Amino acid sequence: MMRYMNRRKNTLGILPLLATVLLSAASCTESVVQDMETAGDSGAIRFSLPTLTRSAIGSADDLNTDGQSFSVWGSYRHTSGTDNDVQIFDNTTVTYGSGTGWTYGGGLLYWQSGNTYDFYALYPSTGTLGDAVSVACTDGTFTVKNFVATKGHDLMTAERTNIVIEADKAPESVSFKFSHRLTRLAFTIRAVGRGVTVTSFKVNGVTYKGDLTWNASGGSSWSNTAKTNDSDALLAAKDISITAGETRNMLGDVLLLPHTDLTGTEIAVSYRFEGETADRNSTVNLSGGNAKQWDAGSQYAYTLTVSAASLAINVKVLDWDEQDTSVSWQ
Repeated sequence: MMRYMNRRKNTLGILPLLATVLLSAASCTESVVQDMETAGDSGAIRFSLPTLTRSAIGSADDLNTDGQSFSVWGSYRHTSGTDNDVQIFDNTTVTYGSGTGWTYGGGLLYWQSGNTYDFYALYPSTGTLGDAVSVACTDGTFTVKNFVATKGHDLMTAERTNIVIEADKAPESVSFKFSHRLTRLAFTIRAVGRGVTVTSFKVNGVTYKGDLTWNASGGSSWSNTAKTNDSDALLAAKDISITAGETRNMLGDVLLLPHTDLTGTEIAVSYRFEGETADRNSTVNLSGGNAKQWDAGSQYAYTLTVSAASLAINVKVLDWDEQDTSVSWQ
């Protein structure tokens, strides 16, 4: 069973706040001296968030729990533009723990006045995605290869760039707004008049795997994608009883790659009413509904209504939860 998500064109705000933080060159080749009055342990980058109870992120409450993490890339250049970029965060994992909040390894990082900073973030962290998934961030472009949506991970990206640090002036906060790169779906069946047993329920022809390329200015695209077919059991359920008047979710909350074309995407269902011994079989082509595609950051809720007279399908296009999620680096 898969896990979910909820919103159209949604951005989840994660506020890594580097408010009183100075950046030191723990991972740089040059020596850096902290030069802001706010330097010290009080300027350490930390995070605070509410609680996570699901794999799909819908609000601030979904991120603040043990083991949650995201990855950060960051660099600076001299504001005059005369120097090359210096990498300070390089696939750095930021992790939440009880009693410690959000922390990262490798030593504290500090702002340096006279520099301009760029930051990029990926949720979940690359470690959470596993070795089978390859992630790179070069000049603000993410490449995520071999991502499999059926693992139940949310996938979000964010950027905060051109932060200018001036002498004797506290740095501004680094505010990440995470945007969903997947689409969220729900498939339910409602029994009308008589109870129903769904002996088989499958969604075929959906794109579940691929490579993501994302750039803040160029948008996102998927390549090397793979689709399910009628022999797959990735989106399938069986032997679910539904009493008359009840609505049951067949697959839980589902996360998939966006779909620009639903041709060949279908629901295949076999069911029988109370007292029947033989299955009734139906196939519903999803390209025939009012939702012609599945966009990243949107939710599509399909309901099949089963009655003695007919089987009807309806889809609602919903926004993802628009509540911002905030993380503070302080």
